[in-house]
Amino acid sequence: MSNTAKGCLLSIKNAKFKPNSLKNASFIFANPIKDIHVTWGAGESTGKTSASTWAVTGPSKSTMLKIIAGEFISFPPLSRKYPFINEPATQLQFLNFNDKSGLDKVHLSARYESYSFKGALEMSDDTNSVFNYITGLNNYNTQHQDFNKEYIEHLMSLLNLRHLKKKWINSLSNGQMRRARIAKSLVNKPRLLIIDDPFLGLDPSNTEKVSQALKDVHETFGISIVLGLRLEDDIPTWLENICFANEEGPQVTGRRNDADVLNELKKIVNKTDLGEDKKLTDKPLVKIDPADAFKEDPIHIEFNNAKVAYKDLTILKDFNWKIPKGSKWRILGDNGTGKTTILSLITADHPQSWRSVLKIDDILRKTGSGVTFFDVNNKIGISSPELHALVPQHSSTMKDIIHNGLVQDIGNSNFAYKAKLDKLDSETRARADYIFSKFEDILEEHGDSPFIDLSMTNQKLALFLRAVIKSPEILILDEAFSCMEDAQVMHRCHDFIAQDPLFKNTTVLSIGHIDRELNQYDYMLKLTGDENRSYEVYRVD
Repeated sequence: MSNTAKGCLLSIKNAKFKPNSLKNASFIFANPIKDIHVTWGAGESTGKTSASTWAVTGPSKSTMLKIIAGEFISFPPLSRKYPFINEPATQLQFLNFNDKSGLDKVHLSARYESYSFKGALEMSDDTNSVFNYITGLNNYNTQHQDFNKEYIEHLMSLLNLRHLKKKWINSLSNGQMRRARIAKSLVNKPRLLIIDDPFLGLDPSNTEKVSQALKDVHETFGISIVLGLRLEDDIPTWLENICFANEEGPQVTGRRNDADVLNELKKIVNKTDLGEDKKLTDKPLVKIDPADAFKEDPIHIEFNNAKVAYKDLTILKDFNWKIPKGSKWRILGDNGTGKTTILSLITADHPQSWRSVLKIDDILRKTGSGVTFFDVNNKIGISSPELHALVPQHSSTMKDIIHNGLVQDIGNSNFAYKAKLDKLDSETRARADYIFSKFEDILEEHGDSPFIDLSMTNQKLALFLRAVIKSPEILILDEAFSCMEDAQVMHRCHDFIAQDPLFKNTTVLSIGHIDRELNQYDYMLKLTGDENRSYEVYRVD
């Protein structure tokens, strides 16, 4: 193929990288990256693309993706080159699905309130519609409409978004939002698309939809695609090349159909500590009647024939769920089955949570009761991807984020306040010191580091400790341990919840699609998402 149809987008040869140009700065990887090439080829014009597709996995896959995306400083200077990329801002797109950039950071309740008043007529010209988000017309500084409408329609068809074009962007499900952000990154027809954790937080059905959409984009437009995948993720069959990277650098690179490459990869993965997969769902599950269960137990949270609906869309119907005080639960269900709605009712983020749909400690939550949103959240600790996206990346250290959990009357999503440690009562201070002592080795080394400089494991740890340091009566762990590269740290968190007397009377509600990332639980609520909005409750034997 001629150079006009095919070329080298990225060449990394015998390269080492530093985070900055300071002489005493350490290299990112101990070993040089020997030889990695990403090619680009035409799509529709040839009927077959010659563009590269890569899966990057391993403990240091996010760092490797940043190097591919042009971050860090290369040594020697020309050891990393982009021969066919002359406008990096548009021709190279890097998406990280731990990041929420490009979205309105509205309060969660606003997302639900939108259902009550956003009609088809208003949405046809709404600034924050899906179409305007993808094209950039939701940016109030946009002065012109510089995009090809026919191409946008084609793109939205490939990503199964055309039927959603008038919806409010913040009302999309996780899978829909994932496809919308991918579409937005493709508006300027980049040659290279890099995505870290494309399947994070998605159920198997939505994982397959997003994977198929990326495959279609690659084959139709000839775009080279590099995906950062966790070790436990299945590598899509359409990805042709594999790179495994750890703290020393890439250990295996090559074609996935190369037997030597696969054998070497298996050896390394087998030596990598993924932690023991507890496979809690393999334990016997006994189905129980939610209406008759727990009659002898003190009930902490109770839904009694609860119903939540937005116009013609029913989310919960005749929902009965009793949660005994101190019990540990897993909430299971595909994206869109109502998991987030249930949690947001408990945390009072949902506007309908004040309409007598639930009781806490046998007290009906309703308007005029004298209980405020802040009263509710003083007793709740949360770790979730949504909170992760709100953390001040540069201005707060790991310890700042953890101590923020001690600040009362600000809710769970406010990171602006720093705890006044010298004003804490002796009991609160002793509890905080005790929790810090459980992770003293990590906090001594990284506690004063800016949040942005922390590994993903330590960022997740900070949010987990922020949730538990307030000694919550209810602990919500929504994908709290997803993307933790260090399985030992993850298991320390799990064991802390399961074994420490501090959590004996704490009600724990956990969400996660991957078994090994879940802490131990005694019961499971399974949401089916069918037309009847049915659900099942199980006890783990």
